[in-house]
Amino acid sequence: MITVNAIMKVNPNKREQYLELVSPLIEAANKEEGSLYYEHFEKTDEPNTFAMIERYKDEEAVQAHNNSDHFKHFFANVPELLVAEPNITISTSK
Repeated sequence: MITVNAIMKVNPNKREQYLELVSPLIEAANKEEGSLYYEHFEKTDEPNTFAMIERYKDEEAVQAHNNSDHFKHFFANVPELLVAEPNITISTSK
């Protein structure tokens, strides 16, 4: 299993745009073959800082997600809504 954690620090003035952009990504990602878990959270101690926790059955599922239209659309448009680069970590369980 592969776990991806993505932290997004959103410009407070762009919060609503971000939430509108991320919603279809989450919905579509949860329907992907090989996607085991895909959820979106806001940090309680840091307003406008969001975490996406993603779990995939294997590397093939991660690549399918990364090549999907909904993923490409999100990452083509999200940079203008952020105040910092996304912090993305990838882990595997053995």
